[in-house]
Amino acid sequence: MPMIVAAKAGTCTAAGCGARIRKGEMCWFESATGTRHLERACREAQAGARPNRRAATCARCRRRVPPGQGSLTVTEIRRRKSYIVTCAPSCTE
Repeated sequence: MPMIVAAKAGTCTAAGCGARIRKGEMCWFESATGTRHLERACREAQAGARPNRRAATCARCRRRVPPGQGSLTVTEIRRRKSYIVTCAPSCTE
């Protein structure tokens, strides 16, 4: 994971953390996992929930998901990123 300076405020995506990352703070970033604190506990933790920032359609049930209400998954195939939003872990198909 590369180390960057956060361009805007956000939350740590490590499982069990979820604390704020302030604008201008040094953090780890990877497109698949999002931003994380520099501490070893956050850096080596499993991927937690990454919320969607924009409204989207659930990939499983096709319902509309408001911003911040769903879970975002990023996959990269041939240098092209694909963003998949799901509304809940127990989504009805």
